[in-house]
Amino acid sequence: MRHALSTLTICLLVFGSASAEYQLVDHPRMFITKETLPLLAERAYGTGTLAGDYALMKQEADYFVGRGVLKKPTSQWHPPYELVSAGICYLVERERGNANAAAYAQAVIDYWNLDDGKILSNLGNKHFGYYALIFDWIYDAMTQAEREKFGLYLGSWLYWYTNKPEITLRYGDWLYNQTWGPAHLNVGNTRDGITPKLFVALALSGAGTSNEDASKQFLDSFDSRIPAECIPRFDIMGGVWSESYGHGSYGPTRVIPWAFEAWRTATGQNWFELGEPNTYLKELNKWAVHLNVPFSNRTAYIDDNQGAPFFSSWLPTAPILAARYNDPVAAWCAQQYDRGTWSTRWRVLPWQRLLSFDPDIEPQSPGQALWPVARLFRGAGHVYMRGRWDDPDATWAFFGAGPWLAGHSRDDEGHFMIARKGWLVSRAGGMGHNDWDYYSGGSLAFNIVTVFDPDEQYSRLSPSESALADGGTKNERDGGTIRHVYGANGGNYGAVLARGKITAFKHDWRYTYAAADMTKGYRSIKIKEITRQFLYLRGEQEFFIIFDRVDARNEKFPKTWFLHIPTEPSVSGSETELTADHVYSYSDGNYSTWLSDPAGIDDVLSSGRSRAHLTTLLPREFTITKRGGAGYQFWGHPHEPTAQYNHASKRADDPPVINWRLEVEAGQQVNRDYFLHVLEVTDEDVTTPSEVTLLDQGSAVTGVQIVPSSGGEPIEVYFSSEGAMSGSIKFGSAEPEALPSAVDTTLEIGSRGDIDGDGRLSIADAVNMLLFGRRDPGRSISDFNGDGQFTLADITDLLGYLIMRADYPTLAGTGKN
Repeated sequence: MRHALSTLTICLLVFGSASAEYQLVDHPRMFITKETLPLLAERAYGTGTLAGDYALMKQEADYFVGRGVLKKPTSQWHPPYELVSAGICYLVERERGNANAAAYAQAVIDYWNLDDGKILSNLGNKHFGYYALIFDWIYDAMTQAEREKFGLYLGSWLYWYTNKPEITLRYGDWLYNQTWGPAHLNVGNTRDGITPKLFVALALSGAGTSNEDASKQFLDSFDSRIPAECIPRFDIMGGVWSESYGHGSYGPTRVIPWAFEAWRTATGQNWFELGEPNTYLKELNKWAVHLNVPFSNRTAYIDDNQGAPFFSSWLPTAPILAARYNDPVAAWCAQQYDRGTWSTRWRVLPWQRLLSFDPDIEPQSPGQALWPVARLFRGAGHVYMRGRWDDPDATWAFFGAGPWLAGHSRDDEGHFMIARKGWLVSRAGGMGHNDWDYYSGGSLAFNIVTVFDPDEQYSRLSPSESALADGGTKNERDGGTIRHVYGANGGNYGAVLARGKITAFKHDWRYTYAAADMTKGYRSIKIKEITRQFLYLRGEQEFFIIFDRVDARNEKFPKTWFLHIPTEPSVSGSETELTADHVYSYSDGNYSTWLSDPAGIDDVLSSGRSRAHLTTLLPREFTITKRGGAGYQFWGHPHEPTAQYNHASKRADDPPVINWRLEVEAGQQVNRDYFLHVLEVTDEDVTTPSEVTLLDQGSAVTGVQIVPSSGGEPIEVYFSSEGAMSGSIKFGSAEPEALPSAVDTTLEIGSRGDIDGDGRLSIADAVNMLLFGRRDPGRSISDFNGDGQFTLADITDLLGYLIMRADYPTLAGTGKN
């Protein structure tokens, strides 16, 4: 059962918290302890990454000691890195016997005393989480009177928003970003603020302040509620933060690991071990790495993510996950961040790497670690796939359909994206916020199918008049999914709303396949069924096949297939100009082509550009419309009279810059219709697509044949037109293989074929498969090709995979080792 509780979690629910009573170690206790300080001091003055990090932070601390004030004293968003650096330097220098070590702590104390300690209260710049860390680190340098004075103000934050010093989940849930707080550990976008409050409670506990009881009350709340309530929710969500990497990297992908690490160092309880194998923290690094787009080393624009540079945005988290899970890929991620040289400008300081990175873990890139090139994240319903690891020219794609778990999650079920040497398929451009850019959160921003009911009623039609005047946008009737953005399910913040579901998944070296049912994402008054099957074919030539089944309640409801692309496409057929330079329709063509584009990003790692070749095979009758260019990139739904204008927000020009879209509209008025598209990805100079033919096998099955232009053997793919989603694939003269009707994750998690259990596939596995496979043919681990049984074909397929991995990385999905 997918969401069954782990054994450890069940024990916690039955017998209480992870231990009968937690015990706190002496100060310092958060990230640094008396036990770990000697090694930290040794590494700080050693060689390598950590020594360089410390040298940078010591420059920051020395600069602060000389000035006595912060570079950004009134900023609510810029963490007080000078104080962080000074606190760390105090401990390291004292450990090394530096007679001047106390100057670092004294500079912090003097700064806090500038307003008699009130800067630690709500009158200051409110970085109470960071202040708590520093209080812990300079604990021994303060007098008892100073601890009491500073602790009085610092402890007041335990009552922030909740009015009592405990976790309340007031207007939130475990999967809502403001429940945990942002990475600047401040009051902005903080409700419960679990992480900064935990830091406060850990800092003040045992310090002899007036907030002793309040600190214990919060720690007791954390101790009892995280294992019993939070971990089961993390099990449901998995590694993909429910509100995307946009809201995730602003807080939860960082501050939740910080909270668990602070609790571990303070109590000795390692709660990173709690939960199922694919619970949030255990799967988090896998998600972040799969989210990274090869051509730019930036995270993908999924949901409201801003395409953050990967290594700098992941630095605050990767070292912790590497150490706690002995993860070589997380260690590699942590090592990639280039700290640069010190300056007086606002910058990111690598304090998390300095305190948490384990240099004894041998870093490995995903390709070196032999990660599969595709993965299904079941909680979110996200499927990520690529041609190979460690190559900026590789193809990357995303396909997703999952539940609604938290407020900022946008309604993009069935959406997909493709990149190679730039973006080929993206969401709509710009970077609008859910608060005021309603268009960006609606269906027309994504690559889905709309079914337009002129009487359908939608929520979130318009923000306030003041928001519109300040650059917000409306979102009129768009024919798309139900709008759950900012929904709270009638106050039930912990609910799981069914919208879409990945019903089938399979990955091997030749292809990645996923099927999704999005029916519950649309209103049942207009939709009986809407599904999408997504197939990525790897090889010397690469293809994506997208098959949609759409069954409407009313045959008169127009059905439109949307695709957002960065450059103007060329479309075959007879052209009708609707708006010069911006809108054209094509009634008898079925082929479109366009070039990739970095979509507003300058730091591109790939070479050259790629080309997309899109062939529309179904519906039987259809019209293609291309729409875009300046003033037309954010057009409303073509069938909504009140939406015939450009919905450009004040951040419409931010990356991704996506200027065009294709609209494929079914021509016949029938209840049930189908969309079948083949998208081939080539280099930019390949202007002739492969031959693509619709195979008509009657009403029950829809098929397509692809004859690669390189001269390779034809590929035939069939999909079921009725009933449960199923299909088959046939490579050349080989026997057809069934596409699964359920989720198959054995190869995706790296276990199928790994007979010796060393985490990688090798010749030894083939030998063991030969020796042991026939003894127990029912073991799935021996069924390498996934046909449901062990045969000699599994051995030959495994050997073929190993050969191709070594000699044909394009096919196998990894570089040479």
